[in-house]
Amino acid sequence: MLFQYLSESARSTPRQTAVIDGTRLCSYEELDRASNQVARTLRELGIGHGSRVGLHLDKSLEAVVGLFGILKAGAAYVPIDPSSPEWRVKFIVRDCRLAGVLTTRAWFDSLREVETLGCLLLVDGSATNLPLPAASRPVVPVTLTWEDVRAKSTEPVPPAPEATPEDLAYVLYTSGSTGQPKGVMHSHRAAHAFVEWAFNLAEVQPGDHVSSHAPFHFDLSVFDVFAAAKGAAALVLVPTSLSVFPRELADFIATREIAIWYSVPSVLTQLVTRGELSRHRFPRLRTVLFAGEVFPIKYLREFAATIPGPRYFNLYGPTETNVCTFHRVTLADLSRSAPLPIGQVCCGDQAFIVRDDGVLAADGEEGELCVAGPTLMSGYWGQAALTCQGLGPIPGHPLAYRTGDRVVRERGVMRFLGRGDEQVKVRGHRVELSAIEEVLLRHPDVEESAALTLPDELAGNELRAFVVLRDNASVSPQDLRRHCGEYLPRFMIPARIDTCESLPRTTTGKRDKVRLQEQARQLV
Repeated sequence: MLFQYLSESARSTPRQTAVIDGTRLCSYEELDRASNQVARTLRELGIGHGSRVGLHLDKSLEAVVGLFGILKAGAAYVPIDPSSPEWRVKFIVRDCRLAGVLTTRAWFDSLREVETLGCLLLVDGSATNLPLPAASRPVVPVTLTWEDVRAKSTEPVPPAPEATPEDLAYVLYTSGSTGQPKGVMHSHRAAHAFVEWAFNLAEVQPGDHVSSHAPFHFDLSVFDVFAAAKGAAALVLVPTSLSVFPRELADFIATREIAIWYSVPSVLTQLVTRGELSRHRFPRLRTVLFAGEVFPIKYLREFAATIPGPRYFNLYGPTETNVCTFHRVTLADLSRSAPLPIGQVCCGDQAFIVRDDGVLAADGEEGELCVAGPTLMSGYWGQAALTCQGLGPIPGHPLAYRTGDRVVRERGVMRFLGRGDEQVKVRGHRVELSAIEEVLLRHPDVEESAALTLPDELAGNELRAFVVLRDNASVSPQDLRRHCGEYLPRFMIPARIDTCESLPRTTTGKRDKVRLQEQARQLV
């Protein structure tokens, strides 16, 4: 079980720092004992094996304690973005039928009205003067505060006798940007397969400072939390506010002596363009992992040139598979303009490429990537039909996940070609939006780019693009279209290119495609 990483490190290195949250440090012994108190509290409320508990907190020491406490109780944790609108928070609570939620006092009034919720644990202060609920509305039966939790015994709770590695460990809800949010279920077995592999790849050592940049509702956090616990390393919580201040983030990485960094590439891109990385030497940084989107090669090249010491790894895998392929960046990769490969399959998984006609692709043929193996999700919470659509038989395997990503494999190495849903037709031609974005990024004045389509009565789709320019750049949209014409056929040149101060992003750091579409429609 995942919580055993913490228990084992607490036994072997009790005084080793487990979590660094600003000026607060917590040892492995302290984290183990505090999470036992959470587990005991939940058990006494009847929450245990088979239950699901929401983690509706900002990234903090308390959130880490709560996460491990939920797992020790035998339940699964369901992280909820604390910046989510009220409708989304309530949707997740109802949809996943949460037995309890660890949250803050500010959300007490809203969450106590959710009729399916069993209890609230308030993490930020006393409930002595909480307002009495109106008699006309449902009320959460039990409300406890963090002080109540701290009064519990720190002794471990006995594990549920029926517990198995197939038990649910966590449920991650998708952003919902393209529809109703859905909960991706992962078992202890699936998470364990990924963590064991990633731990060895990153070579986590006792005392290492491992960054915790991704929010807990984003799958990148699974590596941060559990690989650090397995290795008796310190999990260094990166303040969310630093994401918009690259210079201060660079200072944080240097002064906190981060040894292992993991984030989406856009964060590293911002460090390159605005972080003034050359001010530091980063002697402790030895492994840089990135995943979630394509890392523009020109920025990776500059990052690696400025900080040449670490090993760099491109990790790939949708939430439904954890990480399933990886590629170590080489000097040859940095000397080319082509995007990085997503590399070779890992974690004991198998990768199959299925052509459009349903036949397995040969070497050099493109198709949809399908993944089978131990890291696969258990399914989508409460959506059996959707689970059957995503997990099912393919040529060569009885159960695999269809990623929707198009790839090609050459001599054992896979290259990402784009999303199946990002291949659009323009005047009868198939167009890869990522190819347009890559060409725009070749322009020296372009810092970021995003291509999209809008419906058009004549062409079916009209190509549009947004770019973020470097400071003091004076390039015009006409110049950028001429630049595209040097590399792209006429039908792939965007009809309109607009500049913006920044590309909209989701709370996980990825580009928000829905908001981009809305911005484009407003500029028609």
